[in-house]
Amino acid sequence: MMSPTPRPLPDSFAAYIWTETAQDVARRRGLDPAAVIRFDANVPPLPGVPRIPIGESFARLNEYPPGGYRELHAAAASYVGTRPEQIVLGAGSDSLIHLVARTYLGVGRTAAVVDLPTYSLYGIASQIEGGEVVGCSLEDAPEAAAQAAVIWICNPHNPTGSVYRCEDIVALAKRRPESLVAIDEAYVEYGAESMVPYLDEVPNCIVLRTLSKAFGFAALRVGYAVCAPEVASELRKRSEPAPISSPSARIVAAALREPRLDVEETVQERSRVREALLAAGYDCPPSAGNFLLLRVEKADQLADELEAKGLVLRRYRNGLRFTVRLPAENDRLLEALGVAAAPSARRTGLVVRTTAETGVRVSLALDGQGRARIDTGVGFLDHLLTLFAFHGGIDLELLAGGDLEVDEHHTVEDVLAALGEALAQALGARTGLSRYGSATVPMDEASGTAAVDLGSRPHAEVALAFTGDRVGGLALSLLPHALERFAMQGRFTLHVEASGKDDHHVAEAAFKALGRALAGACASAGTQAITSTKGEA
Repeated sequence: MMSPTPRPLPDSFAAYIWTETAQDVARRRGLDPAAVIRFDANVPPLPGVPRIPIGESFARLNEYPPGGYRELHAAAASYVGTRPEQIVLGAGSDSLIHLVARTYLGVGRTAAVVDLPTYSLYGIASQIEGGEVVGCSLEDAPEAAAQAAVIWICNPHNPTGSVYRCEDIVALAKRRPESLVAIDEAYVEYGAESMVPYLDEVPNCIVLRTLSKAFGFAALRVGYAVCAPEVASELRKRSEPAPISSPSARIVAAALREPRLDVEETVQERSRVREALLAAGYDCPPSAGNFLLLRVEKADQLADELEAKGLVLRRYRNGLRFTVRLPAENDRLLEALGVAAAPSARRTGLVVRTTAETGVRVSLALDGQGRARIDTGVGFLDHLLTLFAFHGGIDLELLAGGDLEVDEHHTVEDVLAALGEALAQALGARTGLSRYGSATVPMDEASGTAAVDLGSRPHAEVALAFTGDRVGGLALSLLPHALERFAMQGRFTLHVEASGKDDHHVAEAAFKALGRALAGACASAGTQAITSTKGEA
């Protein structure tokens, strides 16, 4: 039986290939998956925090998104300073790249890609539509791309991080008025001027934006294009009717109305890491993205050596690109490269802990936004640690794998122990702390109280009054001992108690109170000394 014949692709076509998962890397390298740190994806280490209750959207999963996405169009237009009719939505900027190619390219038409190698999807989408792809620099684009229907520009450039001046892009667009100049501004929040204010002057330009990078919402798959109304009209004719899910649209609209980004912290960390690499003799060009490029000979060999240590970087012909993550994680990479860096002003900790029973990786940052990515395999423990991070204002990534087929004992204990070690790392010399913190949290009929002293005297008194044995997959009898391990490894004194009629609420109240007490103790005391129990520094 014959198969249908697809539309032919050019011999030079190469489909997009996803990088290996952390599990794949770990299996190939003989590592625990929790020990693998991904520096290759150019997404923030922690997710964005939805600014709205998302339950309402999930209560309407049987309905299509509201026609027109008026709320999201208005929010995107307000964020970039333009009009809603200039916004075109897509499932991430990837779908918009395909939409541009579908609208302006075809057999007999040419697409020019500025400064290869860069994001491969520009060429992939162009070739799928039958277009011929040529490479050029921005300087020679007017001549080299004389017949180009579309000119693709990544600004800031990926992977180099370099920035093209808007004046130069405007000059190119004016010299090629019959070409659509597509500027992908995926990383613009990290340090580049946007082309959006110039669109009235050069209506043959289109700007592509995404919520995957600075906003931390890659999983939602939301992007938007900003362009002249007549270009927007042509794109919408060829777009899907409802490219974005309702929950994604609501979360993103709220995020655009009230942006809370980590851009300043990322830029500072980018500078700290680059300065350390330059001082050690590495070739690391300046970058305006959330990543750096390490120009090295034998890039594949170095990438293999780093990957064997659980550090995954993106490979290019001209070097290795790596995402700027939390300071403690970046220090792990620098150490593997033989580089010593100046301490970061941010208080972060990283612990990778592997035993015969478990593998745990904890990355935390104090003074965060309470964001959490937690996967221990024990659902109720994940829930409690998420609450702890939120109420403590701690950004926390915690991944664990263990012998859950036996029981959850080792996982729960080792997770809290590793969390304590990471906290101790982040606290450093513990100078300038308020030192003491306490909080009482009511949880319906339950109540929890926690008090901590960060003066490096490990001790724990834990009294959790449960009436049953389990909540979900967690044996409640494990929590008191696990919290003791947290205090011992974190080198602080902990008193926590909670009681009530509902065991779920009792545990929640305890972990919420613990987070709030730690937030108070970790706050600055306005002095460089450790607060004394006797009122003296």
